[in-house]
Amino acid sequence: MSELVVRRLFRLEPETLGRLAEHGRESLGEAALDEWLLPVAAAWGFLFVGELDGEPAGSAQGFRCSDKGDFYLDCFYIRPRFRRRSLGTTLLGQVLQLLGHEGGRRLLVTADPENGAAMALYDAAGFQAVEELGDFYGKGRSRLLMAAALGVEEPR
Repeated sequence: MSELVVRRLFRLEPETLGRLAEHGRESLGEAALDEWLLPVAAAWGFLFVGELDGEPAGSAQGFRCSDKGDFYLDCFYIRPRFRRRSLGTTLLGQVLQLLGHEGGRRLLVTADPENGAAMALYDAAGFQAVEELGDFYGKGRSRLLMAAALGVEEPR
């Protein structure tokens, strides 16, 4: 089996922008960053793409928080046809390591506590619950704020 190659994008060519916007909608629906926000994430936040045999399999996108040392993971996905191969674990682990090299202290994420797959992924990556955010995305759409320490340790 091929290995997931993770790379950070700082600028998006129109073709790449279109593909990433399409993949995000396919994976996350309305929660995905679009053609307006993806270039902002690449230029002033972070945009990582995990590729398998040269094809985008997933992405992690977010921003540096106003609190020094914190990053916020706004969108994270593995495309449906690449799921159930541990690629999410690999991509998230690489993001934690790479953001640690950026001088980051923590990576924050919000998750639906009812989303068992997301909760299992974040738990396995070392995320801890920080705060319940009631009605975060509107009435009845609460989230759990979670945080993981960023490190620069090499995988064993």
